[in-house]
Amino acid sequence: MKQLNMITKKIRFALTAFFIFISLHAQDLINSGPMVGYSTMQEVLLWVQTSENAKVHFEYYEIDNPSIRFKTDEKITEKKTAFVAKLIADQVMPGKKYNYEIFINDIKVFRDYEMEFQTQQLWKWRTDPPDFKFVIGSCSYVNEPKFDRPGEPYGSNFEIFNSINKKNPDFMLWLGDNTYLRESDWNS
Repeated sequence: MKQLNMITKKIRFALTAFFIFISLHAQDLINSGPMVGYSTMQEVLLWVQTSENAKVHFEYYEIDNPSIRFKTDEKITEKKTAFVAKLIADQVMPGKKYNYEIFINDIKVFRDYEMEFQTQQLWKWRTDPPDFKFVIGSCSYVNEPKFDRPGEPYGSNFEIFNSINKKNPDFMLWLGDNTYLRESDWNS
């Protein structure tokens, strides 16, 4: 009996270690994103880039009703499309907010930030258009001392992005030049 308990404990430990490894590997497969693309009254695009071929889907639910969940189609990311998955959340209603979760190879990937989107309101001929806030920005140059020109550096750090974030805009327009590149960046 004692030996059976020891075997059971070893199996539990091995399975726990295996599932932790699988979960961590799924998180490592995200190269960029996930992020929200366009949003209409009846669909929202969700985007993610993986670092290799992977099966991706999103699950989402209305913030006020988390018991009813929806799922996007699944997509296998491929090298020929830069391992990008663009999936449509199309079981949504106008003017609602949703949380979403990403699954890679059928394993939920946890992020350390809130993942939510909202659909556009159905307001025409009903109410005034919804209020919104936006910001404009341009000309980011982040210093990198080993590649900067001699003398006083041209740019700065990430202050422009922190300033934009503090405004909590609904969207941003990036005008003119988006980033300035150094000579070492041109062919990278």
